Amino acid sequence: MKKILLPLLPVLAGCTDIDCPLDNIVEMGCGIYASETGQPLQLTDTLTIRVAGRDTILLNRAQGISSFYLPLRHSGTVDTLLLRLSNAKGQVATDTLFVTHTSVPHFESIDCPAAVFHEISTARHTSHALSLMPLTIDSVAVSQTSVNYDDKENLKIYLRSTSH
Repeated sequence: MKKILLPLLPVLAGCTDIDCPLDNIVEMGCGIYASETGQPLQLTDTLTIRVAGRDTILLNRAQGISSFYLPLRHSGTVDTLLLRLSNAKGQVATDTLFVTHTSVPHFESIDCPAAVFHEISTARHTSHALSLMPLTIDSVAVSQTSVNYDDKENLKIYLRSTSH
């Protein structure tokens, strides 16, 4: 019997090293602080956040929180957010937060979904009178400009209160 030797052909394996991030949600992190002390504040009143001009609710009736995460729009350069504060006494007031940012397309790999990161340039606010509701935004500071997959605090929201 005659042996036939076949040359070994290199086998190309179709493998890829997909290294897509597991936490692939891009959201702006916001921390709540007491303006008097600068310390983190756990919110005892109720906070609802809506997008101005739309019926979109981003945070609904949150209580007992000291931070939260919000998405930013991919189109446009300013997000206008309405922060509605209410308490057990039935007092209700709305402050407005304006976040100016640029959108930066982000591409990891053809196997991973595309994302849009953001660079925050400014954050400003309007406040209501403390006579309407004894809790209002005192100031806002940008603590981290880059909004990406990292769960980092981007904004520090300082609240002023007549009861603290």
